Amino acid sequence: MTPIKTHPTGMGSLFQSLAEDVAKRIDERNGVAQPESASADPQRPTMDNPVVRAAAEVAAEIEQSGEAPPAPAPPADGTVQPESFGQTVKDCASLSARILLARAKGDTAKAEQLENDLQFSTCDPAWAEAVTQYIKVFGLDGSKHEIPYVTYKNMDDFVIEGLPANARIALVADWGTGTSDAVDLLQQVKAHDPDVVIHLGDIYYAATPDECQKYFLAIVDRVFDRSAGQVPVFNLCGNHDVYSGGEGFYGLMPQLNPSPPFKPGWTQKASYFALRSPSWQLLGMDTGLHDHDPFDVTGNVTFLEPTEEAWHVDKVRRFSQNGGRTILLSHHQLFSAFSAIGKTGSGPSQGAINPKLQASWQKLKAAGDVAAWFWGHEHNLCIYEPFVGLDKGRCIGHGAIPSFLDPSPYDPIKNVSPLPVLVDDPKNPGKKVELSISGPVYDHGFVILDLDDTARTAKVTYYQMSQPDTPLYEEVL
Repeated sequence: MTPIKTHPTGMGSLFQSLAEDVAKRIDERNGVAQPESASADPQRPTMDNPVVRAAAEVAAEIEQSGEAPPAPAPPADGTVQPESFGQTVKDCASLSARILLARAKGDTAKAEQLENDLQFSTCDPAWAEAVTQYIKVFGLDGSKHEIPYVTYKNMDDFVIEGLPANARIALVADWGTGTSDAVDLLQQVKAHDPDVVIHLGDIYYAATPDECQKYFLAIVDRVFDRSAGQVPVFNLCGNHDVYSGGEGFYGLMPQLNPSPPFKPGWTQKASYFALRSPSWQLLGMDTGLHDHDPFDVTGNVTFLEPTEEAWHVDKVRRFSQNGGRTILLSHHQLFSAFSAIGKTGSGPSQGAINPKLQASWQKLKAAGDVAAWFWGHEHNLCIYEPFVGLDKGRCIGHGAIPSFLDPSPYDPIKNVSPLPVLVDDPKNPGKKVELSISGPVYDHGFVILDLDDTARTAKVTYYQMSQPDTPLYEEVL
């Protein structure tokens, strides 16, 4: 089975969601059963499916040029040219992608001409059906649906007390793929018997309502048998979670920890929150809200909504005044040694640091005791030495998206200085802590936090799927 492949462009991801819908429509019409894993979870079509494979190729071209490859125009005499099945699928994918791009840019005339071409082409009708549905749902007609971001009414909103003393917290990021690797990783997380699971964002490809239900909620509910109110799950907002307007992400929140069967007060009501034990506060931040533009992904410099920034600063200050310590959680990185932040050419220059999040970090640091900051976004594990005043910055985005060997996720950014540095591997003198290679990709993994409320410390253990019983790295906050 060939793993799925995602692309950082928002329009490419949105198109991959559409194409997956096409693949399902065709299979259902032809009576093809949807694939299931051995654990009975619904699995998404993989790259072995010709529609999904063609969509990934088109998404890659959108990523490189900002445009879908041109599809051959229908013959003027109405005759059908003999073409291979694979080529026909690629042409249909290209034509459908060009319609989405034209609609998203507000080019109505071009979109209508392309829609006419699609209607009278030899493409499977499922393409036209899916395009029509996506335009209706996501407003790709030049207008964009407003993300239903939730703003607090008072500073005590979205504070969740009652995390048990000495709790065990599981952290995963970029996990919402619905693949067998994602299911297997969550089974390994379950074996550690966590009290709470926190996902740091990104349900793929574009967090549509269907993707959120099938590839996130259904899997966590089944793996953790949450019908009995066991293991609360919280979910942060990533950039992929708002490419489709946030409908799936915000529709998912009230379903995560409903009462009953969960205790009152554990329902996630916003895209940010404070989860507290007697001595520890886990502060989930929404960095996805301002990374929703499908045309400005790789160059975007995201930031916290100003009102939300003030809310987080207040949480750190007040909790620290009572002797508590805070761990920051977000989808996006404060800094990186391997993925440049910002634009090339015109606009802000690329760098290793997000200057907007750095400004927020200075306020959070000044407010009180912040022990660490965990983030995802890059599909990599990066345990950094202290940098820009943050003692422990940790990227844990290696949840379930395949990170291929070429290019390596550990290739440093070029022509940028200074760069943060990875910590040394105590098991391998002279080497840094890096993920192992597992077949054609780098390994997936997760993090376990063991809070000690008496000592006000926290043990952090990093695991890889290929070695579920042997920590890759351990540290104490």
